[in-house]
Amino acid sequence: MRQDAWTTEDDSALAEVVLKHIRDGSTQLAGFNEASRRLGRTAAACGFRWNACVRKQYRKQIELAKEDRKEKKSQKIQAQLEGGDYDHPTATLMSWAQVLRFLRQEKNTAQQWASRWRAAQRESNEWKSKYDHLNRESSQMREELQRLRKDYETMAADHRALVDIVERARKAAFLDGDDMSAGFIYRIDEYGNLERVNPDEPHQQAE
Repeated sequence: MRQDAWTTEDDSALAEVVLKHIRDGSTQLAGFNEASRRLGRTAAACGFRWNACVRKQYRKQIELAKEDRKEKKSQKIQAQLEGGDYDHPTATLMSWAQVLRFLRQEKNTAQQWASRWRAAQRESNEWKSKYDHLNRESSQMREELQRLRKDYETMAADHRALVDIVERARKAAFLDGDDMSAGFIYRIDEYGNLERVNPDEPHQQAE
């Protein structure tokens, strides 16, 4: 026989531990972990042995353990509904005063949640109002920016036109051989052309 072979006592110990976990509402994996510490084997080896051999031999005990688990769970739920503690030996049914107190507590809890919900709604409406206000301000600022850009483009065009007029006047004076410091008068006709005006002649100053 191999030294690590499973004996009847090992199978019984494994079954005892796993059935206890089933009755207590725990998992088989937790049972394998406990059995591994008890038998000096790995949890994987215990799980393999259980599924391969032991479980088939303890089918009836497994069903009984599951029934015990259901009964314990039902009793615990019933004790909780009655206001008692299932694990406490003096657990009793709730009195009408306890029932009334329980219902009042539930009502207060519901009112608290309703109050929190209303507060959350008010806060949400406030944030929505702030968002709408900021959105309107942003739209106004965009419109103002567009207007300023148009004004800037108009002023830039006027500045370029003025610089062009001055440059044309300077070139015309240079071509005529006049001294810039001597003074001269030019005017722009209706077609945008420069026209030399004799300073001695009367002229109308354009506005």
